[in-house]
Amino acid sequence: MFRQIVALVLVVLVARAHGLTTLQCSDNRPGPQEVIIPGCSVLPCTVPNQSNFNFSVRFAPTFSTNTLTVDATATLHGLFLPYELPAHLRNGCNHIDTSCPLASGQTVTLSAAAPVEAPLTGVTVRMEFEITGDGGQVAVCFAATVTLT
Repeated sequence: MFRQIVALVLVVLVARAHGLTTLQCSDNRPGPQEVIIPGCSVLPCTVPNQSNFNFSVRFAPTFSTNTLTVDATATLHGLFLPYELPAHLRNGCNHIDTSCPLASGQTVTLSAAAPVEAPLTGVTVRMEFEITGDGGQVAVCFAATVTLT
């Protein structure tokens, strides 16, 4: 029994050492295998206004797809804030460590830098990033809280 507890603790520590523990997206959309936000090891992450929110997300879609589309939403105390990714970031196939098309179950890492241009600072917002494939099928979604400075 003691060995099992030690093994479980080690698995949790290794998992946290390799990525950030993020928030579950609404509607139980599929989560990532790993998320890395440089300079952030625990939520909320601090991001200077007028900079970029850099992240990498590793995932394996459960379906084959020829396309990947990246979308992001921002909320503050439950209110949706207008946030639109620039067109060049929306095509996820341009930001992965391989190329599209992807096979079902294929592990891929997408890395991007989303611009932060907020009218407010000193607030913590919830950012949700969703990557969809052909026909709008959700390949992965992750959420993180971000404090704007």
